[in-house]
Amino acid sequence: MKYIDLTARKEAGEIVIDKPGEYIATMRNVSGEYVFRLACEKIDLKIIGLFDGRSSDDFRIHTVQHHAAPNSVSNLLIKGVFRDASKFHYTGMVKIDKGAQGSHAYQKNQNLLLSKDAFVESEPFLEIEANDVFCTHGSTTGRINEDEVFYLKTRGIDAEHAKTLIVDGFLREVSEKFPQHHS
Repeated sequence: MKYIDLTARKEAGEIVIDKPGEYIATMRNVSGEYVFRLACEKIDLKIIGLFDGRSSDDFRIHTVQHHAAPNSVSNLLIKGVFRDASKFHYTGMVKIDKGAQGSHAYQKNQNLLLSKDAFVESEPFLEIEANDVFCTHGSTTGRINEDEVFYLKTRGIDAEHAKTLIVDGFLREVSEKFPQHHS
């Protein structure tokens, strides 16, 4: 497995993957445009993003999963929690070229708003020119479910701790996928 740490990169830009294998790209609280060009067969790329907006943070991120060759896989999962007056603007594109038959691509962005002043804009897109592919995308943004808080309160957990547990559980799906040396 090859790791690509986007948080440590000085600049956003194109990442060309031209050798078969497993790759994981991770990002935390970054802004920029990241184009992942899958340029050969038998690539398995996982893109994992974690965002924690506070104060007046303003994250702007654009991703492109560009399948330029056949028979590769890309899976993107970005989760964010936004407090105070933080903002998150996300656009994601899955692009499958005509010659990229047999490609599989998945794109999911999920966000949790913890303040009435926090703002999220999430726009996933597909551009598919091949006909033998599997592609899906989705986006959700919401607030903490008060029924979950109530349930935890009936188990003796105070409201603030209950909310912390819910946020931790929401982010765990992403945080557990970060390589140990990136945690």
